Amino acid sequence: MSWNDLREWMTEVDSLGELCLVEGASWQEDIGHITEMLDHNAGAPCVLFDRIPDYEPGRRVIVNCNGTRRRQAITLGMPPEAASHHALMERWRGILNQLKPLGPETVKDGPVMENVVEGDDVDLERFPAPQWHPKDGGRFLGTASVNIMRDPDSNWVNLGTYRNQILGRRRLGIWISPGKHGRLIRGSYFERGERCPVVVVVGSDPLLFWSACAEGIPYGLGELDWAGGVRQRPVEVIEGPLTGLPIPATAEIALEGFMTPGLEQVEGPYGEWTGYYASGTPTVPVIEVEAVYHRDDPIIVGCPQGKPPHEDNQF
Repeated sequence: MSWNDLREWMTEVDSLGELCLVEGASWQEDIGHITEMLDHNAGAPCVLFDRIPDYEPGRRVIVNCNGTRRRQAITLGMPPEAASHHALMERWRGILNQLKPLGPETVKDGPVMENVVEGDDVDLERFPAPQWHPKDGGRFLGTASVNIMRDPDSNWVNLGTYRNQILGRRRLGIWISPGKHGRLIRGSYFERGERCPVVVVVGSDPLLFWSACAEGIPYGLGELDWAGGVRQRPVEVIEGPLTGLPIPATAEIALEGFMTPGLEQVEGPYGEWTGYYASGTPTVPVIEVEAVYHRDDPIIVGCPQGKPPHEDNQF
């Protein structure tokens, strides 16, 4: 692959004329409405929102990253001109049938550590998380998030995409459907009466996001290893100072913290992929965020679910 992080990926997309800058859109309504419009218009561009009211320039949100075949081809390391439905499906079949996992490489530093915010200075609302749908229960910072956890009985590190709602300055919701690997890992900690360490990346490159939401990766195979195999080079990670979890070194924003048994809060509702406000307002475990790491001029990656067609089913 010719790109190494989200920003280099954006440069390639921009060279195709498929990246659009929108300034002045509000987090309360505009970003969500525009994103839904993009999803329902074939060939719509990837959109980067900047100069969001209430926030300084440079606190950005990007949406519809993989909404066209040409952008999907860039994500998979294919020539954009080869981005037919058949070619993309053949690429995916090759990945699934011939993939050789390649574990991550630990490095001492990376762009994600350009800014470090800890303890009482943490305030999740410093990031322009949108309210994506009119009846959502609040602002969801994680819709294309990568939630990182380690199985307490092995060295297996799992990446999963779960919705993450801002529930306070330092509290983040995490809704995980029954049966998902992250829920099983969290349950293993809670059964022992232990806190569950977690890192939530809310600005990753599109391939790492895909790895976190891929359904075909078997229990015990790390998504970082899967993504490294697709790239054919290791994903560079930094050891989390508080949790020891691997943090992608080129991520835009990473939140490090813990889930504590019995510490729960009401979360939702949220407009889901079915086109409905699914799962109501459950009481769920929350993440107490103890540190925030982010690049200069950080970018939230958004992929809010909604009534199909949608970015993630545009093949």
